[in-house]
Amino acid sequence: MNLLTPLGLAALAALPVIVLFHMRHTTPERRPVPSLRFWAAANPRPADERRLRRPPLTLPLVLQLIAAAAIALALARPATAAHLAALAPGLRSEPRHVIVLLDGSTSMGATIGAGSPSRWELARRETIARLAPLREGDVATLILMGTRPVTLTATDAASLIALRERLATIAPPGGRADLDGALALAGDLLLPNLERHVVVISDGALTADATTVANVAAPVELMLPGAASDDASANLAVVDIAARPSPNGDGTVGLYTSVMNFGPQSVTTAVSLLGDGLEVGRSEVTLAANGGTESLRWLLPPGVAELTVRIEHPDALAADDVATLLPGEAATTTIVPRILLVSDLPGALARALMAVENVLLTIEPSDNGIAIAGGGHDLIVFDRTAPATDTLDRIDTASLWVAPPVGGPFATTEGISDPEITRVRAGDPLLEGVDLSGATFGPTPVFTLGAGDEEVVGGADGPLLFRSEVNTQPALVLAIDPEASNLPKRVAFPVLVANAIAALAPDGIPAAIPLGEPLVYEPRAATVAVEIAPPAGEPALLQVAAGPTTQPANVASDPVSREIVYADTGAAGTYTVTERDESGRDLGSTRFVVNAGHPRESDLRVNAGLAGTLASATGAGVTATRQERVDLWPLLALLALIVIALEWAAVLRPGTRRVVRRLAKGHAT
Repeated sequence: MNLLTPLGLAALAALPVIVLFHMRHTTPERRPVPSLRFWAAANPRPADERRLRRPPLTLPLVLQLIAAAAIALALARPATAAHLAALAPGLRSEPRHVIVLLDGSTSMGATIGAGSPSRWELARRETIARLAPLREGDVATLILMGTRPVTLTATDAASLIALRERLATIAPPGGRADLDGALALAGDLLLPNLERHVVVISDGALTADATTVANVAAPVELMLPGAASDDASANLAVVDIAARPSPNGDGTVGLYTSVMNFGPQSVTTAVSLLGDGLEVGRSEVTLAANGGTESLRWLLPPGVAELTVRIEHPDALAADDVATLLPGEAATTTIVPRILLVSDLPGALARALMAVENVLLTIEPSDNGIAIAGGGHDLIVFDRTAPATDTLDRIDTASLWVAPPVGGPFATTEGISDPEITRVRAGDPLLEGVDLSGATFGPTPVFTLGAGDEEVVGGADGPLLFRSEVNTQPALVLAIDPEASNLPKRVAFPVLVANAIAALAPDGIPAAIPLGEPLVYEPRAATVAVEIAPPAGEPALLQVAAGPTTQPANVASDPVSREIVYADTGAAGTYTVTERDESGRDLGSTRFVVNAGHPRESDLRVNAGLAGTLASATGAGVTATRQERVDLWPLLALLALIVIALEWAAVLRPGTRRVVRRLAKGHAT
């Protein structure tokens, strides 16, 4: 036992003072007597010789001495060692900082058995129990692990209560838990001069980097809620679903899906396909144990708005037994690139643009400067024409130039040639699927590359396809005239146009996004805000960065990314994306799906090496671990109050006073 404030023992000086007060003679009680005849014969001692007496052994004296001694010891703050902590539970003398890493990933929705609470519920109860002993002076930090970690902190008694109350109702964020990121964050949140302890509460289906663990300056403990068993880890999941064109080129679209078995036993089960809630397909598969996978394909039914693949086999995690897809137009895709074609005589280029899926095409003549420079388009395509200089200077979007005339925005020589391809930039994405062998071209101006231009296809006299910039915006230039070549009669031409659109126009939103993966896309040109509504909860409004303003030719302008990044995709379900212009008007909306099945989150097997990795945390940089001490002063103060109460009761009760008198008389004789 240690005394944290030894100076408090000075209060023991009150003990001799109390004894001294009890040694003093008190004023005798008045007693009427019939005569003083024998008083002189008794030879009483004079009063001035009877100032002190021997310490009387009375009950009030004993109780007062015990109370004073208890108060003095309480002022000295005695503290017990850890093995005596049971004498005063909850009365630790040294403040501590407890950091709880609570796993809120999708896998925590699994149940241990039929009718039992989920792993999340058990983990939440364990977290509340870990925070319950904390008191004033302690600090608690909760890192809720999911797609995006959430940090909650409590530093006093009121906030500790509020944290426990919030934990009782908080919902799991879902997604995939990043344990390494949470451990690194925990290491940054550790406070000096406090005992440190990190607790990871999870289902154990995580991995941790040993280097990251070693850098955490505190001991790390792993807590697995519920007992792990083969039944608890047995799980089937739909881990992939997609719609793709048939590889045989017959124009049909197939629905492809992958089903995995993460359990220790092989399973034979039925897998059904639902179209708008009605069964349109069924297959039976046998999945090998410990990661056995089967791929299924169905012909995509026409006109179906929603497709659902369902595993007809109960297991620990029901959420990943179902996967949904919104195919094609069924996703109500109105967020598409807006393309303006500037052409006085639309021909092969217009037909190629019309064949591109999921684009909104508008055609205007070259003399409509207001439409060309009015904005609101994601891509402007110039077909054998170029706008006036004042109109060209106001274009602030990407552009595609096909057979631009001499005197336009790109430098040319006075020569005209019938080019042949002599140079091709191998592996360029613009040429993916494009076979230019046998292509012939008519008379073509000879272009010269400017600073920063990049040739993709070239001939003996100059470039035939190259990348450039117009008003700091990306531009592609196809020097040849399609109408004067055999290129439009070949498959290569529409493929080349589609590749150019994909390179210049913003991408669309995919129909499905893997669990926990962020949505990253570039909104349309007129969009200033994007609203994303999750399956449950409040929608998020994301502002779009303004694009670069047009600068003079001699002034450099850095491009500003307009990409939207939405990371809260941990909840399975359908998300709605709506684009709005500066006046708040809807420009279009679409939907995408996040499914719970994921090869990592659906694998409920406990990582056998996780506990050992976490136990390797050495707490480097922390003062040597101090033996926990528990304050006993509250117990001593309580004892003093009880003794004082007994002393008052002993003095005030008549029966007790008579006992006191008899004890005093016996001591006097």
